[in-house]
Amino acid sequence: MRLLFTFLLFLQSITLFGQDTVSNKLDDLQLIKQFIAELANENKRADVVLSQYVQVNNPGEELYDYLEASLEEIRINLMTKNIEDIQYIPYAQMPRKEIKDIDLEGLNSDNIYFLKYRGRHLLALYVEKDKIASFTLVSKGYNKAHFVLY
Repeated sequence: MRLLFTFLLFLQSITLFGQDTVSNKLDDLQLIKQFIAELANENKRADVVLSQYVQVNNPGEELYDYLEASLEEIRINLMTKNIEDIQYIPYAQMPRKEIKDIDLEGLNSDNIYFLKYRGRHLLALYVEKDKIASFTLVSKGYNKAHFVLY
C-alpha cells in the first residue's frame, strides 16, 4: 500500500512540474504575441511598447533612442505582414542548421523564440522575467552571433 501511495505521489509531482513548464511557455508565447500585436499597431507609440514589454537593465537616453529606432524598424517590417500568419518557434524546435551559429553565452535556450513569416526568419527574441530581454542578434565574429541584453 505504501509503495502504491509513493508511486501515485511521484506521478502527481511529475504532472505538476510538467504543467508549470507548459504554463511558463504559454506565458512567454502570450507575451511575445502581445508584443508583436502592440508593435504592429501604428497607433501605439514605440516608447510605450518599449516600456511595457522590454526589459532594460542599464537605462540611458542613448540606449532608449537605439531601442525605439529598432522597434520602429520591426514595426515597418510588420506593416506588410499578416500577424496571424507569424509562426512562433521555440529554440528547441528549430532545425540545428538554423541555430548552429548562435552562441547562447549561458542564456536559457528555453526562453528563446524565433518568429518566421512564410518560412522566412523575421525576428529572434529572448524572454526573461516576463519581459522581452532581447530582440537583437549580432555577430560576434568567428561565424557566431549572440543576443544583446539591454
